[in-house]
Amino acid sequence: MEVLKHTPLYVWVMLAFLIQRGYSMSQEKEVSSNLLKPLLVPGIFITWGLYTIFTAFSFINDAFIVYLICAVAGTFLGYQLYRRNHRFFVRNGALIREKNYLPLIIVLINFVIKYALNIYMHVDADAADTLSFNVLYTAISGISVGLLFGGIWNARQAWGKRTGRVRG
Repeated sequence: MEVLKHTPLYVWVMLAFLIQRGYSMSQEKEVSSNLLKPLLVPGIFITWGLYTIFTAFSFINDAFIVYLICAVAGTFLGYQLYRRNHRFFVRNGALIREKNYLPLIIVLINFVIKYALNIYMHVDADAADTLSFNVLYTAISGISVGLLFGGIWNARQAWGKRTGRVRG
């Protein structure tokens, strides 16, 4: 309970925003060519992860390499997950993504894990100075960001097929 009491207000605001965006991403909606809006949530998690790597960790190079590798792996994993769980259809000439709560689930899991790891770093002051924690944190951060990118990749591919810009 003490941890929750001492969590800064901006963290709760960020959580509320991420829940709202995750819910919005889970609803039936038109897939468009606009890339900025879908990149907002991964951008928050990328900023959070990279900020931690470059300001808190002792093994910055190792952590960054693990982050990149896991982000790529997470993207492929996310693509497969979304490909199996997201369905698209055409309505009035527009490509529509069916309602699916996978994005909300990924956003919430992402937040909870990152929040828990950051709390652990504050409880154990030496955690940021250990290679194993640096690797664990950045692996999880990279995979979770990749999962979100996999969803974007899946939607972009569906949009591209619909508009004739991608074959397959």
